Amino acid sequence: MLQYETIFMTDPNLTDEEIDAIAAIVESITTTAGGKVLKTEKWGKRRLAYPVEHREEGIYTLMLLECPPAQVKEIDRRYRMNDRILRHLTVRMEDESQLGPSPMMRPRPAERDEIPPDAGIAP
Repeated sequence: MLQYETIFMTDPNLTDEEIDAIAAIVESITTTAGGKVLKTEKWGKRRLAYPVEHREEGIYTLMLLECPPAQVKEIDRRYRMNDRILRHLTVRMEDESQLGPSPMMRPRPAERDEIPPDAGIAP
């Protein structure tokens, strides 16, 4: 199964129980499909960079999930239906062992290091 990171921002006036209920909904959607919640982090109330629905603050919660791709669509649909969620984002986690080295860490090709003599640049 694939791993996903999902983060949602809720209304700053919600209680911890209401935020836990939203996280429980996400967990139940994940577990019914045979997936699992690997981690849940409550980031708490944070000031927003710009107003969202006339609010200056929001409560953030991050969850790391392992589930089939179809369940991610269902989680996204439930986020959009819930009026207490101001913003949300779900991304797939890449397996870093299969990505290879970062392009910034690769050595440059030798032909880029040498300036051709007809380039018009005096040495």
